[in-house]
Amino acid sequence: MKKNANLFGISNEIIELDHAYEQEAKNLALNLRNDAGGKNYFIEIECFPNGKLNEFHYGNGLESAKTILNLGGSFIGEERAWLAQKIGVSEQKPFYPNYLLGEQLGLWKRINQNNYHELLDWSKQFCVKNAKGLTKIWHPELRKRYRIGFATRESIIRFIREETVYLQPFFKPLQAVNYISWKMNYRLVFFYQEQAEPEFIGGIWVSRPGYKIYPGKDSIVGLISTKRI
Repeated sequence: MKKNANLFGISNEIIELDHAYEQEAKNLALNLRNDAGGKNYFIEIECFPNGKLNEFHYGNGLESAKTILNLGGSFIGEERAWLAQKIGVSEQKPFYPNYLLGEQLGLWKRINQNNYHELLDWSKQFCVKNAKGLTKIWHPELRKRYRIGFATRESIIRFIREETVYLQPFFKPLQAVNYISWKMNYRLVFFYQEQAEPEFIGGIWVSRPGYKIYPGKDSIVGLISTKRI
């Protein structure tokens, strides 16, 4: 394992994505298409594939596409030049997710200071996030053992009162491939070009020691394969 300039560790472990999850993610990507946002862009679907996709977030996949390009080396072979060209094109116009699409698909539900009393069940686990993807996790059992990574009731209520916030399920993270106590998620990346179907280009897995999982300090990142290796 070596360190990246972005402070995350790089793993040589390549995870092969089960075809059923790949197809489920592609179907979701079709429904998340936002042609109003322009052409030639990447999106990523963050998920915990475990029996089903367990998707919990989506957003601009440009940085993950760059990571795939940087880590792919000879693994992606002749596709490397194609990916580099698509990254160059997509950098010309940023893509922003439309969370209304996620609402329509039942991935999350808008919540505010007028309805959170009815929508939140503090006896059960859940997540709330804002339009930037900043997420707060509530888990009445786990927060007793792991203070780091879980929000307090007061901070969640304050978050709801100050932001446009979305309520969504809490999904159990995957077990990391590197350390027993670490958690892991997948970021599956799709490229949209004009009216063609979104093209699955692979993805990255990210693991950290806590329940907040993102590529950054104290995290390890590796590739997810689109091939059958």
